[in-house]
Amino acid sequence: MPRNLSLEFSLPELDRRQDTDRPYTDHAPPHNAATDSSMSWSQSLTMQQDEDFPEYAERIFSQFMVFTVPSYLQHHITGGEPNKPKKLHDIAALDGLRGWACLLVFNFHFFFTYTWHTHIGWGFNKQYFGLHQLPFFHMIFSGHIMVAIFFVISGYVLSYRPLKTIRSGAFEQTFAVLSSATFRRGLRLYIPSIVGLFCVFVAVRLGLYNYSRWVVDHSRTITGTNEQHPIILRSTYIQLWDWYNTICRLMNFWDWGLYYNNYNPHLWTIPVEFRSSMVLFVTILAVSRFRTKVRLILEAMTLWFCVRWGRWDVVLFLSGLILAEIDLENGIWNNNTATTSNCESATAPLSDLEKLVGTTSVQSLLRRRQNAIWIGIFILGLYMGSSPNIGGLYTPGYVWLAHITPKTYPEPHRFPQTLGAVLIVASINNSKTIQKIFVNPLSQYLGQISYAFYIVHGPILHGLGYTLMHNIWQITGRETAFQFLFGAAIGWSICLPIALWLADIFWRAVDVPSVKFARQLESELLAKFQVSN
Repeated sequence: MPRNLSLEFSLPELDRRQDTDRPYTDHAPPHNAATDSSMSWSQSLTMQQDEDFPEYAERIFSQFMVFTVPSYLQHHITGGEPNKPKKLHDIAALDGLRGWACLLVFNFHFFFTYTWHTHIGWGFNKQYFGLHQLPFFHMIFSGHIMVAIFFVISGYVLSYRPLKTIRSGAFEQTFAVLSSATFRRGLRLYIPSIVGLFCVFVAVRLGLYNYSRWVVDHSRTITGTNEQHPIILRSTYIQLWDWYNTICRLMNFWDWGLYYNNYNPHLWTIPVEFRSSMVLFVTILAVSRFRTKVRLILEAMTLWFCVRWGRWDVVLFLSGLILAEIDLENGIWNNNTATTSNCESATAPLSDLEKLVGTTSVQSLLRRRQNAIWIGIFILGLYMGSSPNIGGLYTPGYVWLAHITPKTYPEPHRFPQTLGAVLIVASINNSKTIQKIFVNPLSQYLGQISYAFYIVHGPILHGLGYTLMHNIWQITGRETAFQFLFGAAIGWSICLPIALWLADIFWRAVDVPSVKFARQLESELLAKFQVSN
């Protein structure tokens, strides 16, 4: 556990390939030049027969330099066409939600190191009345709600395709989808995580964390949450064994406790995601042969059982499952409603046009009213999601939520934030107006690189961030609120672009290839060892 306040954030990963029309564990981006460049670069490492070594070295170096350019800028260098916007799938808005949530988590992890005020709400103990502690504003700096949002998204997306096959009666296909999801889930989660941890190990041995280690041990810069930081051991051999033991503990999903490692403590969510995913798959399999109403009852009973035993993580996954069941039952993803209405109006007899126009007007009014209701639910979800991580019982506006929190919850703030996350995800799925915020190209790009961003942002903040903030505040001072915020704004504006840039590289160099590897491994094993009928 962190030495001050516990670190709360979830793995931001939402894959479209398995859980909609593709496997979840892939998290593969659409076919575009950016992802193709990683493949062409790796394939061109072999020296061609008609080139000598200097030409080969120059070609490799130039391709490497192009590869380090962010994917959205590469066409300016290569002279190719810019990436065409991909066709949005049904639940693309959840990709955008995940991307923006990752950005807010970066804010949280940046600021909570230097102040514990990010954990409390406005009016706590009648003492703290900062603007950033007000509801809604508080979400910009408090990342705990994001763990709930990401787990609900994961539960929803992982359930989406299996539920579609169940509803169509294709039980054999349901089994194949669940089998594929279970097989590739661990590969999808752990391969990028292990590579990221290895990069931190290399950086430690190269001395890139020496100064930040001094900041942690000897300076007064870190006055907030002093979370785990890379330890510099006396030899590479000992450090390697320490890294290996870290990987082993990270893969120990039998331990339901939270493990914060020294190389990247944010990866505590990896085994949590894996365990909760397995529970979700088993639940879907267990109820797959029942009718929808029976499934919903059994899923709700399982969710209540998890609430009873304080398993907040599984509660969030099962909440996503139930939301997916309800949305599919209500047919909110059926896109042919407008087309059908247009066809009916075109072929309707002239004598029925007045009735049809009247019916259309009523339907339009009902849609606007329904949309307004969902916008209200979204705002309510944001309000609940702004529930403070500490002291909800003593924070105006959140006392009632603290009173209804089950006593079984080991961390009471999890419950109101769970309610907020469920309302946020449900309202986004049901409101086209809200979806517009999350389906634009910027939101979709942030969603694509979100897993890579999650993995790299912690090491950047621990290495570069600690170093920068110590020296920046040496110049600006931090005695007053203005000095603190001015220095923090400088450090934030430097760390964020660098983290996004490295996330783009990590996404193309590690994340995408790991997804392809998992899929290819599954295909090859099926081709070689699948039992024939």
